[in-house]
Amino acid sequence: MQYKEVQHFINRAYNECQAFQWARETLKNALEAGATKVHFGVEYQAVERRGVYRRLIADNGKGMTEKQLYEYFSYAGNGEKRIGGEHDNFGIGAKISLMPWNPYGLVIVSWVDGKASMIWIQKSPQSGEYGLRSFEEYGDDNVVEPFDDPEHGCDWSKVKPDFIEDHGTVIVLLGGSAKDDTVEGDPNRPSEHGASRNLIHYLNQRFWVLPEGAEVTVNRFLNDRDRSKWPHDARAGRLALDDDFRRGAYITLYGSRVHITQARRKGRAEVLSGTVPLQDGTRVHWFFLKHGDMPDQAQGPSTSFIGILYKDELYHVTSHHAFYRTMGVTPQAVRTRLWVVLEPPVDAPPKVPGVYPESARSALKYAGTPDRSVPTNDWLAEFSKHMPEAIRQALAEAFGDQKDDSNITSRLMGRLSQYLNLWGKKFKQRKLSTVEGGGDESVDVNLPISGGVGLVVDAREGRTPSEQGDSRAHDPVEKTPIEALAEGIDQKNARRKTSPRQLPQVQWREKTDFGDPENHLAQWIETQHLIQLNKEHLVIKEQIARWQSRYPDHLAEDVAGKVRDVYSTAVLSVFLATEGLSVGKFDRENRFRTPDVLTVALLGYFREDEIIRQQLSYLGKAKEGEE
Repeated sequence: MQYKEVQHFINRAYNECQAFQWARETLKNALEAGATKVHFGVEYQAVERRGVYRRLIADNGKGMTEKQLYEYFSYAGNGEKRIGGEHDNFGIGAKISLMPWNPYGLVIVSWVDGKASMIWIQKSPQSGEYGLRSFEEYGDDNVVEPFDDPEHGCDWSKVKPDFIEDHGTVIVLLGGSAKDDTVEGDPNRPSEHGASRNLIHYLNQRFWVLPEGAEVTVNRFLNDRDRSKWPHDARAGRLALDDDFRRGAYITLYGSRVHITQARRKGRAEVLSGTVPLQDGTRVHWFFLKHGDMPDQAQGPSTSFIGILYKDELYHVTSHHAFYRTMGVTPQAVRTRLWVVLEPPVDAPPKVPGVYPESARSALKYAGTPDRSVPTNDWLAEFSKHMPEAIRQALAEAFGDQKDDSNITSRLMGRLSQYLNLWGKKFKQRKLSTVEGGGDESVDVNLPISGGVGLVVDAREGRTPSEQGDSRAHDPVEKTPIEALAEGIDQKNARRKTSPRQLPQVQWREKTDFGDPENHLAQWIETQHLIQLNKEHLVIKEQIARWQSRYPDHLAEDVAGKVRDVYSTAVLSVFLATEGLSVGKFDRENRFRTPDVLTVALLGYFREDEIIRQQLSYLGKAKEGEE
């Protein structure tokens, strides 16, 4: 029995899957089949007989009869559970996520009322089609009773673990040949390599919570990379000591929430948490490790992250510095201890625009944006405006006194006066506009209302929502007078008010606060109206060392301060130059104020040496031959 003309569809669909998608699909299927125990382990008969480590997935769900096995696996889309609505778990995920990297075969043995049935799915080397193997010794049947298979070092009737009694299912992955170690996952996906650690991390991060009463375990190899130290039998894989060296253990998974809060590690950590509601119904769950150890690396990732929660699963998980920067959380001491989980509404058209999964279950879509992309940055930006006090205090401690240096901007403004004259008209005329009580004749219905003075204005600037990227359909603070009127603001007596712009603060920080610590010299933090400079950047260190070598040692600190002042002036001048660009807010922030652009501009915009020489002239003449 073959899946006619579907191999290209299966391979294409698999390419859309994330690493370890097969683990997600098989676990979901087992839980939906009523399993109370699910185990990701190893088929140890082949280990003992052939030295081959094959992935085994077992559950004590309701199982499948001979007829159900045939119907479910005889066609790529068939099964008891059909493809349904946008929130249903589709019935083809497990097959699609397993078959492309197991062309030699998947063996499925299932028990119903104690009776066992077995099938073998494989890819035909002749036709290239996926289908059910015909067993010649059993009259070419596709579904047979499990049998002893010396060729593959396994008696298929004995793959049933002790926790399966009368009902359950076991899947054994054979990979691309009879000799493949499939415990290491898809060999073409490096992120799956390793016998157990990466799988544990994936499952304990992907699933926010696991159903109450369900026990999910993984056979962990304590030396994940060194094959010579893998367990040599089932006992060694779980309990035994071998010359005082333990080879394996069973790890119980509880989901990402328990892992982050360390609820099962009493007294090891103090994790503060809370939930902040956003305007569109999204709920932001935050977790901050105030004291204690990071989560146990043996049970899951020991790094902080941002993710989107949908039906007890996490999508779009990232630890990228740029997303933390959107919240104004750049210090490493805070960023690495803060988890943010965004829980938007589930899509319920036509009343509630929300999220729903792509068909491959690898990503989410959001019905509230024109291109259906999730507005992660918008949600994080709104959250930053309602930042919990515990996080604010941690940021204040991390920033220390640097952010409150009120003199640096005024000093630099004096040096920048010539550049303000160059951009005078555009800079001086571009004011932040707000609406307050007054005459209605001055109201511009397209003008955003802002709650305070900021540097970036004109967010809409006549552009369509699709042109504004992440700001397109989720604008939690700025409102037009029409939107304000809908919320009860008196438009009739509203009038435009202009306020002068404020320059951002400039702050020197450690390199660990930057997304690319070795290369990024500057970054703009919009939510804190702040520009940060990397004081450990190679260019800065070389410039300081070079100029310090030209003056007596007792002037070293003065020289270093002047060098930093010059670069502070330079970054402000670059920042101000972006005000003169005829672009909207989204382009200005995401094209011309990125860390990459600011860094390149600083490395070539000023003749820093000449400016530094002039600034250091008050210290006296540099050493001869050094200029």
